[in-house]
Amino acid sequence: MLDLINKRRRGEKLTTAEITFITKAIIAKEMTTAQVGAFLDTFSYHDMATTAELTDLTMALAYSGGIYDLSDLPGIKVTPLSTDGLGDKTSLILLPLVASLGVPILQVITPLAGTFSSPLLRLAAIPQLRTKLAANEFVTTLKQVNAVAATPVAELAPLQQQFTQLEVETDTAQVPALLTSRLLSSAIAAGADALVVDIKTGNDCLSLVQAQQVAKLAVAVGAEVGRRTLAVISDLNQPVGDAVGASWEIREVIAALKGGGPADLRELVLSLGAQLATMGGYSGTAADAREQLSANLENGQALAKFHEWIVAQGGDAGIVEQPDSLPTAEFNATARAPRSGYVAAWDMKQLRQLRDLLGDAAGVGFILHKKIGDSVEAGEALATIYSAQADIQPALKLGQQAATIADAAPEHRLLYDVIDSAIEQTD
Repeated sequence: MLDLINKRRRGEKLTTAEITFITKAIIAKEMTTAQVGAFLDTFSYHDMATTAELTDLTMALAYSGGIYDLSDLPGIKVTPLSTDGLGDKTSLILLPLVASLGVPILQVITPLAGTFSSPLLRLAAIPQLRTKLAANEFVTTLKQVNAVAATPVAELAPLQQQFTQLEVETDTAQVPALLTSRLLSSAIAAGADALVVDIKTGNDCLSLVQAQQVAKLAVAVGAEVGRRTLAVISDLNQPVGDAVGASWEIREVIAALKGGGPADLRELVLSLGAQLATMGGYSGTAADAREQLSANLENGQALAKFHEWIVAQGGDAGIVEQPDSLPTAEFNATARAPRSGYVAAWDMKQLRQLRDLLGDAAGVGFILHKKIGDSVEAGEALATIYSAQADIQPALKLGQQAATIADAAPEHRLLYDVIDSAIEQTD
């Protein structure tokens, strides 16, 4: 076993048989946690250089346990995947929206300790919503409403579930090969036929070059294993939408499903949704799908599907009509612009520190009132912060410091690239 770990340390390629041997040894508990951590740490120095090797690893992780059998469900099953980030509630809109076109859409979310950007924390803000579904419940829900979002059962890609937490502990979660395999393996095990991967780039996550690398790897591996895969590189130099914090993000999801919400969130949803719909068999072009998705946000069909989906997973759908019933933290304060000008940047590291400082109490979070490129007057509100602590000054200071005000509006893009063809394989 140590020979194979050292082989990776030297940057040598593992064979299919060697990858299979290692993954089976981990499942059989023939490797210690320290040895598994050492194996993952080798990726920090030598990433997987070939599509074939990464495909072997991804499939070994995907089929390390049982799989969900969706063969009896008609249609092409699609899934939205994302590297996630502050405010990225996109998938919670995509699920009911794409399902409203009759396209079956699923999401498997592996729990991850120590992060406030997980879709599970957002879903937990919906009263009584069940995200722990048995395999048969997962399949039944998808069959009934064309949408489902849940944690994987223990038997689904168990090795990937183990890797996910260890990658955080070994600081290897952003290594391109491990990130790619993590994105794809659980979705493959859950029965997805087509994948749209949203890779985030920004000042506290992947660089544009890294994001492009992961996007190309994801598309290449997806093609190798017979899953139509498309990757979109989108901006995370500021939160997605305006709201950060579980209950505030669910409010924003509902607003978007009612035809409102922030413009950047709506644009991202429609762009990703059009791709998911066409890959899922929607008749017409991506432009046709986008037009119908936009119409379903306005005509109430997407909202109705959201209501149906919540009920199907045991949630209290009363929040759809009464989003203000969601928790609001007791204390709030407003971060204000120190000078007039334009918002040139949001420091995402400081905003993440702000979110971490606010903690996990019900109703905490913050709402941005200005996004990059917006004009602002001295003393005008930049963000409102909601805290469970009476001493809100430390949080307010972070909110104030996170914004950069400049004399001119900078150029800013929401979408950088779309990759929809496998890269050339090099062995």
